[in-house]
Amino acid sequence: MTSVNYLAAIVAALLSVLPASSQPGGITGPLRTTPTEKFTVNPGFRDWGPTTVAGSTIVGGNVNNRGGLFAVDATTGKLKWSARPTGTARGNPFVSTRPVVSGDIVIASMGETVVALSLATGKEAWRGPVAAQGAALAAGEGVAFVQGADNTFYALDAATGRERWKVPFARGHGSCTSIPLVRDGVVYTTASVVVTPADANRAATYLRSLFALDAATGKERWRYESSLAGGICLEQPIATADTIFGISGASLYAIASATGRERWKPVEVRGPVDGRDRALAVFGLVDAGAELIGLTPGALMAFDKSSGRTAWQIPGQYRESAPSTAVSGRVLYFQGHPRAKPAGSMPGTIVYVGGKPVQQEPALPSGKLNALDLDTRAVLWSFSRPTAEANWPFGFVTPVDGGLWVDSYQALVKLQ
Repeated sequence: MTSVNYLAAIVAALLSVLPASSQPGGITGPLRTTPTEKFTVNPGFRDWGPTTVAGSTIVGGNVNNRGGLFAVDATTGKLKWSARPTGTARGNPFVSTRPVVSGDIVIASMGETVVALSLATGKEAWRGPVAAQGAALAAGEGVAFVQGADNTFYALDAATGRERWKVPFARGHGSCTSIPLVRDGVVYTTASVVVTPADANRAATYLRSLFALDAATGKERWRYESSLAGGICLEQPIATADTIFGISGASLYAIASATGRERWKPVEVRGPVDGRDRALAVFGLVDAGAELIGLTPGALMAFDKSSGRTAWQIPGQYRESAPSTAVSGRVLYFQGHPRAKPAGSMPGTIVYVGGKPVQQEPALPSGKLNALDLDTRAVLWSFSRPTAEANWPFGFVTPVDGGLWVDSYQALVKLQ
């Protein structure tokens, strides 16, 4: 490690143990009052992907255009460095998933090639395998995890890129985007395995399941196999101390992290669409303590963790393609129009008819970010900003003490 990187790692470590009032910005807790723009960062592109905060640095990437990864000083809003490596699997080094940070290294899927950079300088440290399309990264205890395009799940040393272990899976039919989670020495991932090999008379059959792998060795601890044909794709997964939650299709799942057994039977989410009761996809699922919260086109919904049943909901108009959900303390950030009169199907709405997803398209005004007190369910504030394209929605939200970062049209915005 160079002296510069070593110093950066020390500073980041010190910041992580300072009291919140000593963190950059000097304001603690969630943002409960109507915000103002403190900084606007514009490196010359329109669309940011999700960001990661590491000490006094926020790191995120461009999802299209010329791609690239960018580090911003969270105290001043100044660009620290940018990186657009060449020779990635897709040519354009776009970054559509959240970067992960381990020590003084930031790791991202850039053009679907795993690339590690110095957090302090942006200098490339190593390259890993080609990632599966849309695959997210996870990191814990000095190891980075990712699903490869070759259907192998990799554990890589975060400092060097050296392979620690790997587990082969199968591509299957209807395989889903890999979003691994790491907690307490275990990595959880959804993947496909062959159930019946192909022969001269029939094609192979596959099953998508949730796997728990030992983070140090890759040894399988358990797998959760649904009784549904083809298995499940556990999307928007959330790991708590004892449960893995997630959505598959229109159903909410809860799997015990110690055993892989269901805590309760999957709960189908339903609601009115065009005057009819339909099964609905849920987007923007987040952990809010005793509840999980997500959006459907016509409601902000909270689900009781102990049963999966709906605890409460706030009708309105919401855009599933841009939920902008995040939780800080007892404040929920989300995008949409709470308590607005329903206007039929919203853009990007996915309903389930005969068990098959059907997309809807009518227009919805967007670009309205809200904060909700989770104890009183009162809207604390609503915020919008003018953009070159009218009603441009906000994107990913990253809370920090006393504020939040959110991407908008051609800008990463710090609200405080």
